[in-house]
Amino acid sequence: MAKRFTNTDKWKKQWFKKLNTKQKLFWLYILDDCNHAGIWDIDLEVASIRIGDEMSLDEMSYVLGDDVVFIDNREKVFIPKFIEFQYGELNPNSRPHISVINLLEKYNLMDRKKDEVDKPKKKVSKSNKFEIPNVDEINIYCSERKNEVDANVFFDFYESKGWLVGKTKMKDWKAAVRTWEKNFNNTKDTGRKITKDLTNFKFD
Repeated sequence: MAKRFTNTDKWKKQWFKKLNTKQKLFWLYILDDCNHAGIWDIDLEVASIRIGDEMSLDEMSYVLGDDVVFIDNREKVFIPKFIEFQYGELNPNSRPHISVINLLEKYNLMDRKKDEVDKPKKKVSKSNKFEIPNVDEINIYCSERKNEVDANVFFDFYESKGWLVGKTKMKDWKAAVRTWEKNFNNTKDTGRKITKDLTNFKFD
């Protein structure tokens, strides 16, 4: 059974804290399931079974970020700093390192092995990049606004739609929460009006 080092500091990293439970588990699964050169064969069907929750291609892209390297016609993904974290500097005279070097050379990855493995930092500024919120973030925002929007229902609804509003990619999830809040309040007011009308209605 293979044994690997793990970076316990990830739990303190802001990018990791923003992931929901499923996304955290998916990231940990990839680090365990990739081969000894940090290359993972993309198989979302098996990944979904093993983490116990369905993982979409869009959500995988969100978790992996922009700095991983897709190889072999995008059927595999390479996690750059995995090598440095697990082995340090590769030594071509070290028997355990030889197979790693051979794999990296096979996919022309030797020049990428010193990039970061800890979650790749996004190069797109936050102002232009939509980040999928987790249920806790939604719940906190709803609590701050003291509305009755169910965070789990909200998350599951947009998760099933790929975080699209109509046919457009969502830009501001908080604005969507406020829209739900407004619709919810309108529905309650309509309900009160109907109840009042029925109460005052006289049957002949």
